[in-house]
Amino acid sequence: MNNTMTLFERLGLIPDPRNDINIKHDLVDVVFLVFSAVLSGATGWKSIQEFGESQIDWLRQYRSFENGVPRRHCIANIIKVLDSDALLEALFEWLNVERTRSEKSVLAIDGKTLRGTKSDGCKSALHVVNAFDVESGLMLYQQSDKSKGKEIGLSRDVLDALILNNAIVTLDSLHCLAETMALIVKKKGDFTIQLKKNQPLLFEHVTKAFAEVYNKPNSMDECVQEEQGHGRKEWRNIMQIEANLPPDLKAKWPHIKSFIEVVSERSSNGKGTRDSRWYVSSLELDVELAARTVREHWQVENKLHWVLDVVFREDELKVKDPDGAAHLAAFNRAALNTI
Repeated sequence: MNNTMTLFERLGLIPDPRNDINIKHDLVDVVFLVFSAVLSGATGWKSIQEFGESQIDWLRQYRSFENGVPRRHCIANIIKVLDSDALLEALFEWLNVERTRSEKSVLAIDGKTLRGTKSDGCKSALHVVNAFDVESGLMLYQQSDKSKGKEIGLSRDVLDALILNNAIVTLDSLHCLAETMALIVKKKGDFTIQLKKNQPLLFEHVTKAFAEVYNKPNSMDECVQEEQGHGRKEWRNIMQIEANLPPDLKAKWPHIKSFIEVVSERSSNGKGTRDSRWYVSSLELDVELAARTVREHWQVENKLHWVLDVVFREDELKVKDPDGAAHLAAFNRAALNTI
């Protein structure tokens, strides 16, 4: 897609699924209405209609809205039957193309459950997997399902849709899987993925590898980070060593080139905690870069999830239809890119 296209030209590429004889409202008008309403804080079909009725004069500065603002049920019926891939492409593809012009970036792949969409228990709530460019603050893509248990497959779908050249993909331990790593490397990206006991043999090898070099001078690359504010102090020691895997593990994990350990000490109100986290990476030894990728992955909580919850009130989204909820979630993320 040509990334110089205007918003309306992009929206015009979304196929209209309605029968011609039933069309009263122009599709681009409706999509633009929803996008504008979400950007203004709307969290459901009723509030989108109310926004349109109160802002019709402003909306008509950009589109005709020949038959006025559609009713909320009409808006819902139109949005939920749109082709999801076409909608995502119209909202996000141009950003993904634009990214290829920037320097190496950290792409955090992370899931988020929309609690307000559940109807019969947590498992039925919509779960959205996001691709977030941490440095630029841009949402690049999403996939969703009404079950959190499908996050691995959704994440691979997201990765498959992205341009990963010159990017470092970060994921949590759920995605410490050889198939996921192979997909990232195949698309010419790098990865840093958290390691926990869900991969017991690899976890045991990595933790032992660090234990063997703790007291050996110049045996690993390391750096220290310190932060403080609001009565809280945090000290982090980031260590990186080459991934000298034995033949059996090397055969299973061919793309791992380095191990990373992060030791954190935190103090607040006179109380302190200490913990260690481990990661595997396709990056060569460069501890400063390793430290940045680890740190930036966790910023998705503040830069993306917090904004979606507090600014866009996403947990208040009261749309039970999974397709409609998924499409409104896409509008939220596209709106985030404009603020």
